[in-house]
Amino acid sequence: MNMFKRWYDADAVVSKVINDMEKAPEEIQIRCAEYIIDDLLKDVELKEMSLEDQYNYIMRRWYDKNIKVSHAIEYLRQCPDDIRREVALKVQKYLKKIS
Repeated sequence: MNMFKRWYDADAVVSKVINDMEKAPEEIQIRCAEYIIDDLLKDVELKEMSLEDQYNYIMRRWYDKNIKVSHAIEYLRQCPDDIRREVALKVQKYLKKIS
């Protein structure tokens, strides 16, 4: 049985980074999303999201308000655990640098 309500709560580092991004201004969220997609995960094999996947969801989560942020979080969710943690640590440093 999974004890965690959200996928990112399974790792304390990932959970903290997601929560820090949520509290950040939208401009910072977008910069982090671009960093995740364009720099950190550019060489990682992930399932491509179709246009239907991109626009066929209910916008109820904080990161669904911006499509780029939504994609970054979804790509992070799809990563293997070790890569997800590594990315989270880098995003944590990046957040400190740009905030």
